[in-house]
Amino acid sequence: MAPVRLPQKERERMLALELRRTQALLERLIDSSPDAVVACDLTGRVVLFNKAAEVLTGYTAAEAIAALEASQLYVPGVPRELVERMRGSGSGLRVEGYRTEVIPKAGGRVPVLLAASLLEEDGEEMAWVAILVDQRERIDVEKRLATAEEKLKEREKQAMIAELAGAAAHELNQPLTSVMGYADLLRRRVPPGDPSARPVEIIYREAERMAEIVRKIGRITRYETTTYMGKVRIVDIDKATDE
Repeated sequence: MAPVRLPQKERERMLALELRRTQALLERLIDSSPDAVVACDLTGRVVLFNKAAEVLTGYTAAEAIAALEASQLYVPGVPRELVERMRGSGSGLRVEGYRTEVIPKAGGRVPVLLAASLLEEDGEEMAWVAILVDQRERIDVEKRLATAEEKLKEREKQAMIAELAGAAAHELNQPLTSVMGYADLLRRRVPPGDPSARPVEIIYREAERMAEIVRKIGRITRYETTTYMGKVRIVDIDKATDE
């Protein structure tokens, strides 16, 4: 049985209906994109503006299509550079991973990651469309991670300094105890007025001073520095203790 052939007008009507359905579907898909989609003609006039673009820029689609131009939306020089890059690319009139900023209605600048394509019809350039991904949250996360990393490094440094100080105090304490013990023994044995009495007393006092420094080193809990002999930085024992 031969297929029924519809009249020309009916076929045209059905084709127009199908095109409208397809167009409506595409518009819904573009509007539901989580990323901003903005298209401009070759004069820079905005011809397409989805809901995510409204959220990103503060313009309504009606405002953008009625009066907004690429020169108002992007930072100076970006639209021209994008078109030149798309024309000069070897990847089918596309640009990807382009970092720039857009200027929202309220002012200021919003960092975005942009992918753009130059649209042609019958070999003739018609418009260019860009997908804009808001980078504010990503940049904020990167800053927080960098801060956390710095804090972690600082804590590791503090822990390393405290461990090193504790080990140094422990190793110095034993020989210093011996020095002080022998110095005290000499003090007791040297009679008053003996020429060696004063040097022995100096040895004992300096050993006591060293013992106090060792005790401070053993109490170091954080990394604090001070200037020593010009530009050299050394650990400030007094500020680095927990007292």
